[in-house]
Formats: sequence, C-alpha cells, structure tokens
Amino acid sequence: MKFHIDPLAITTFRRLAGVRAFIELLYQSIPEIECREREALSRLAREQGLDFGEYSVEAQLLDERFRHWMPRLSAYSIIMLLHSIVETQLFACAQRVGSGEGQAFQVRDMRGGVLESATLYLRNAGGVDVTADPAWPRLKDLHELRNIIVHRGGTRGQSPEHQKTFKRLVETYAPGLSSADQPGWSYGEMWVSLRLCAQFAGDVEGFFSRILKAIGVRAEAIPGGS
Repeated sequence: MKFHIDPLAITTFRRLAGVRAFIELLYQSIPEIECREREALSRLAREQGLDFGEYSVEAQLLDERFRHWMPRLSAYSIIMLLHSIVETQLFACAQRVGSGEGQAFQVRDMRGGVLESATLYLRNAGGVDVTADPAWPRLKDLHELRNIIVHRGGTRGQSPEHQKTFKRLVETYAPGLSSADQPGWSYGEMWVSLRLCAQFAGDVEGFFSRILKAIGVRAEAIPGGS
C-alpha cells in the first residue's frame, strides 16, 4: 500500500533529522579533533623542545577552545536552529489551516510575532490550541534560551526579570544547563549540553507530530509520528 506523505510533514521532519545528525556529528567530532590537536601539540613540544611555560600556554589555549568555546557555540547554534524550526514550521501549519475553504482571514493578518500570530491563528481559525500541548512549556523555555543567547550573549543579564528567568532555567534543566557565573569561568556565558539539545529536538519532534495530526495530516503520513 502506498501512502501520500504530506510535504509539510516532510519538510518539518527532515529539518529535525538534520539537526539530530548535526548533534551526533558534534558529539563525535569535537573529542576527536581535540585529541588530534593535543597529540599535535605534544609532537611539536618534542620536536621543537618547548619549555614547560610555552607548552602550558599552548595547552591552555586548547583548553579554552575545546572546553569553553566549541561546546558553547555548538550548543548555542543548535538552540537557535531548533527555535527557527519551531517558528518556521508552526507558521507553515497556520498557513496550511488558512489555505482551507471558508477562511475569512489569514495568518498574516494576525498581529504579533511569528510564534504569537501562528499560535493565535491556529486556535481561532483551526480550533487547535498549541499551548495545551505537553511539550509547549519546554518550547517556551527553548524560546527563552534563544533570547538569552541572541540578545544577551548567553549571560545572566542585568534586569531582575532576566536574572529570574536565567535562574529558573538553570534550576529546571541542571545538569544539562549550568550557570554562567561559576568560579573560574572567565567569560560568563551559560553552558548548554548537547544532550539537553537532543532532548529539546525530541520535544520539537513530538510537538509537531501531534500538531500536524491535529490540523489534518494523517498519522501514517508523519515520519516517526506517534
């Protein structure tokens, strides 16, 4: 038996599959590259007779690159990618509802940002309340993490509201999310684990499996749907 796979489902889940593949690549490649770099440094030290001070400086630079910047920037990239998929595909779901017969207004007629307008349109025109989905609170936290990364460089921020949000997220997602102001951390950016990124990817995938069904995409047409 052949099934028609909806283009909206294909686009949504292929994008998420790409993010999952990216996470797996980072899991494997960062330790491998670090190992190669440290072996190269040891070889250089032997061949050129680097003294302890010179070797220590180079080793510290590797620590900063592979223990601070690469893990942070990799995870930050994943968070922003996932948030972009949520916005883009939720808006596409609202457009799908708006393409049906008898719709007096379209999602572009709604006020507010992308998430807000898509959410309101799906509720008003499609009868689908995405905020009632079990994954919605975590998607809202994904949105907050994205804002911390994009608008505050991954730091706690100055306002009491920003600091309260930061504290709540760290308490909620520890140990996958760590505070930016731990002793010895020079730059102050929060640390997000790739494991937590993978969990958020699963949240987004489950969310769209349910939302696509709710707007009329057949269950068997959703790759990996439940």
